[in-house]
Amino acid sequence: MLAWPLACGSLVAEKTRAVALEDHILRIEVPDRGWRDQLKSLAPRYLATINQYSSGRVLGIAFVIAGERI
Repeated sequence: MLAWPLACGSLVAEKTRAVALEDHILRIEVPDRGWRDQLKSLAPRYLATINQYSSGRVLGIAFVIAGERI
């Protein structure tokens, strides 16, 4: 979870936050659907960077909208 800001950069990290790592899926909280849709296309790049810094293997990223149930 600590690798998220390194993977996404400071501008995205200001608007998002890693909230959980469960079953090798990193859950990232985003402010709205627009952010979710934009970041989905960047997920493969973020995933590759996260796995460079992570001791455990992260298999995917799930973007969840703040305030919505997971």
